[in-house]
Amino acid sequence: MKILLIEDDSILNETITDYLKLKGNEVIDLEDGADAINVIDKSNFDLYIIDINIPHVNGLEIVKYIRNKDIATPIIMITASMEFESFKLAYKNGCDDYIKKPFYLEELNIRIGKLLGKLQDKNTLVNISDAVTYNSEYEELNVNGVAKRLRKKEKRLLNLFLNNINKTLTTEKIENYVWENEIKDSYPLRQLINDLRKHFDNGENFIFANRGIGYKFEIKN
Repeated sequence: MKILLIEDDSILNETITDYLKLKGNEVIDLEDGADAINVIDKSNFDLYIIDINIPHVNGLEIVKYIRNKDIATPIIMITASMEFESFKLAYKNGCDDYIKKPFYLEELNIRIGKLLGKLQDKNTLVNISDAVTYNSEYEELNVNGVAKRLRKKEKRLLNLFLNNINKTLTTEKIENYVWENEIKDSYPLRQLINDLRKHFDNGENFIFANRGIGYKFEIKN
């Protein structure tokens, strides 16, 4: 796995990094939140391990930043002491698990294995309707037995929808995730929505607008 570790305690950072590397992982280790934002913008990871109290940009804000562009990659928070409000905010922002200092490295490894096991257990084939399926592993949409060729932004939009079935997503959340900080004016969201709808050419409509708020991908059964 490729792991991003953000921990400002140099000794703990080095200890965790060495341990994870011995397990066969590639580890990028940082101690500063602002540096982490720059790295997150340029690279993709299989796992994030983030201390809450780090300089310049705290861990809670980094989790929120990650989730605007990546809704699936597991995030584990590290904390020396977590107040209840911070605990709630961590999960609200999108963390999957947390571990409290001091901890055994084997405990961290168990938590990592548990999270990755949940991801591997997920069914990669989504049955959208009797005529429409989507393979999330290969990012392939199939309508009436015909594979549809999706562009990168169409794939990102559909993945976002299928991870939030029957939930209204705000326009801002969709744009932040799909465009990944690119300029959006030249290719507006409404056009992208219409382009994605055209792939479902069997007369079924799954994408519904909630005026003034955003869009929802609806599966009735």
